[in-house]
Amino acid sequence: MVSSHVLSEVQQTVDDVVVIARGRLVRQGTLADLESGPAAVLVRTPTPALLRDALGSTYPVTEVDGRLRVEGGTTDQVGHLAHGAGVELHELTAEASDLEKVFLRMTTEVAE
Repeated sequence: MVSSHVLSEVQQTVDDVVVIARGRLVRQGTLADLESGPAAVLVRTPTPALLRDALGSTYPVTEVDGRLRVEGGTTDQVGHLAHGAGVELHELTAEASDLEKVFLRMTTEVAE
């Protein structure tokens, strides 16, 4: 058993995780299960407005460091919609899973 606030190291060394917030068990399971939350795709295009139009209201989109961050979709889904709308893509990658982001999302929900 390991207890640590350095979640990047925890992510590299464990298979199972127990998340406790404010003295309550929030979630317990394999690392893969905890990380299987909403996916995000990072997209770089010279025509972000066209891509936003192609995505419509299907996926929430925000801008991060000059790229669009598309929540809830896969690279295949976003790429398909972009292709269908004739949108040129320069980057299309799945956002790397980050245990710290997952932990903060889970524990923030408990605090609210």
